[in-house]
Amino acid sequence: MSPLRLTMRGCRRSAGALQGYRIPPAVATIAIATALIVPAGLLSSFATAASASPPKLSAVLLSIDQMPTGWTVGPPSGSGHVGCYGNEMEPKGIKQTASASVSFEASSGFPEVVEKLATYTNAKTAYTKAVASLVACKSFSGTLNGNKTTGTVAQMSFPHYGDTSEAFAVNFTVQGTTAYEDLLIVRKGTIVMGIDEGNLASVNVGQFQAFVKKAVAKLP
Repeated sequence: MSPLRLTMRGCRRSAGALQGYRIPPAVATIAIATALIVPAGLLSSFATAASASPPKLSAVLLSIDQMPTGWTVGPPSGSGHVGCYGNEMEPKGIKQTASASVSFEASSGFPEVVEKLATYTNAKTAYTKAVASLVACKSFSGTLNGNKTTGTVAQMSFPHYGDTSEAFAVNFTVQGTTAYEDLLIVRKGTIVMGIDEGNLASVNVGQFQAFVKKAVAKLP
């Protein structure tokens, strides 16, 4: 769930394909690097593609052999946020006790799937707060090193998974490039999962649902 990284990578990889859109290579490089490291205090530590965390969570993340042919393990997703969006897995007032995350991407860089698992002192409260924060975040805006970012969040119809779940459709624009993201928050037992698929075009809901099914099936 890092809209800045997704969109900045989109600026870099789609610059040649977007009509009327130009971004100087030096600016793109700085923006991409910044999106990956800011805010530094929120980024997780990673061992290869998955974050270093208790084996219990790392062991039940999606794996590359569950991805479509040609997909690869993506770079660390981080926890960058803009305004009210992007920090739903770190809800205020509840302590996160462990986390693990991983990302995968198609050969062109998009679509991209990011999965994050977390446990808390109270999983039910954490899930409720995460969903409430997204419901309240109907629109968001902010800047990252002078790059204006705006977007919207809306609940979407989606099958239910785990003990309880809620889905959201997100779109955001940075430097003239618009990206789209389908996001699902799931609680199954003591684990809360956030999984999203992002793309520079509308997300393939059927494909996203297939990823979700595989991810939920691995949860204890």
